[in-house]
Amino acid sequence: MSLIPIKNVTDVARGKVTRYHTLLLLLSLVFVFLSTLAVARKDVTLVIDGEAQKLVTYHRNVGALLADVGIVVGPHDYVAPAPDERLEQGVEIVLTRAFPVTVMADGRSFEVQVAQATVNDVLEKLGLFLGELDRVDPLPQKFITRGDTVQVIRVEERLFTQRIEIPYRELRRSTMLLDRGLTRIAQKGVVGLREDTVEQTLENGVEVATQIVQSDMMYVKQDQIVEYGENTVLSRGGRAVSFSQVVNVSATAYCAGTAASGCPMNGEGHSVCTGSNNDGRTATGRSAVAGDGSETHPHIVAVDPRMFPLGSKLYIDGYGYAIAADTGGAIKQNRIDLLMSTHQAALQFGRRNVRVYRLID
Repeated sequence: MSLIPIKNVTDVARGKVTRYHTLLLLLSLVFVFLSTLAVARKDVTLVIDGEAQKLVTYHRNVGALLADVGIVVGPHDYVAPAPDERLEQGVEIVLTRAFPVTVMADGRSFEVQVAQATVNDVLEKLGLFLGELDRVDPLPQKFITRGDTVQVIRVEERLFTQRIEIPYRELRRSTMLLDRGLTRIAQKGVVGLREDTVEQTLENGVEVATQIVQSDMMYVKQDQIVEYGENTVLSRGGRAVSFSQVVNVSATAYCAGTAASGCPMNGEGHSVCTGSNNDGRTATGRSAVAGDGSETHPHIVAVDPRMFPLGSKLYIDGYGYAIAADTGGAIKQNRIDLLMSTHQAALQFGRRNVRVYRLID
């Protein structure tokens, strides 16, 4: 039997030990590697515009994960956690894609891309600021959603003064001190004047409300009082007669239109005063003989029958009794023509304002 030298035995033993240690080292490295992989593995949820999906990743931050799954984040998109933040086990990553929002302000239309922002955020992004009275729709704190339109309403309040005339009323009252048919102003009406301080509210330059905040009366109105006569008794020459009405009229004079009255005639033989009706009779057939104003011999007057029916008994203040017995082409409404005995007397009469009473039979 052959013997192995002691030196060779030692070398063999040492070789076995080295291989064992190497194996242990390799096993340790594998264990560490597997442990590292186990620790690096993360189960995450990715939510894009409200739709969720589960992912397994070994990436360290959000940006690397998104890049790995081919998601490009736009400049206005919203990502939480941020792309540079470290990934944690079980984290939920929310990605909201930007969408356009229209903003109406100051007569212009703006469009801005947002993903997750309040109305205030949008206004700040556009450099639009609200004044103390301004308002916005939707409300500033509301989060913008797709399809929203933001409207800025500029509100302005102005103060101005205006003067308002206050018309007076006309009050009527009867009096026996005045003849029926006559009126007089017992108290003159005065228009009132009020100064109002008005607050005007404008929205985007359009008036939406006004209110009076202060009123000052500058002149107080005074109603006008008109008295109308109720007296129907006329006292003249110690005698009282009843009348139905009294009228102020414009009176002229005329003659009978005959040669005896001295009335001029034209080439056709027509009278200056009565025209072709110069036969000495009135429109009622009565003889055109001037009266003296007494009850037995009343004056004859030409009238508008719509004002004084023919045959009416009259009293002309200052001239006496009369009868409506004639008409004339120029005699309309509040006009009468008083018959005189001569053409010269008619000329001297001229035109006068008189008061005529229509007597009650």
